[in-house]
Amino acid sequence: SSIKQYKQHMSNLVGDSCVAAAFLSYFGPFTSEYRARLIELIFKKMQSLKVAYSKDFNFTNFLCDPVDLRNWRINGLPSDDFSCDNGVLVMNKENLKFPLMIDPQSQANKWLKNLYRSSKKNGLQIIDLKMDFMRVLEGAIQFGTPVLLQDIEQDIDPSLDGILF
Repeated sequence: SSIKQYKQHMSNLVGDSCVAAAFLSYFGPFTSEYRARLIELIFKKMQSLKVAYSKDFNFTNFLCDPVDLRNWRINGLPSDDFSCDNGVLVMNKENLKFPLMIDPQSQANKWLKNLYRSSKKNGLQIIDLKMDFMRVLEGAIQFGTPVLLQDIEQDIDPSLDGILF
């Protein structure tokens, strides 16, 4: 049975990788309902091109190690699929210049603070635009430490344009 499952996973790898790449690249700003519709459109296109994919594809299960996911949940990440998918998007640093989180309930903010507080690697720098943030940001860029820029209003300080865009 496990050999059969392995062969099935291998035959679906190309299609699943395409869906994951699209999700990782483009789906971040959308709601869970809109993400589901986009995935259905991708599935239909892949069917028409005869590309094999997993019918029960799950972005988080495909790209996230279960141990990491458990650790995120311990540190306060809500366990719903949307939050888990967003956790994968945020933590996949290799593919994102910067993740933008619209977080009115401060769940992601608390989760990231707890996550970095509990880990011994790369201390999280927390800044807001009311403080002298450029020095902190400059040091974080120089040493590769993560930064949480919180409490941003609609307008972002123009001095951040070169970093963010």
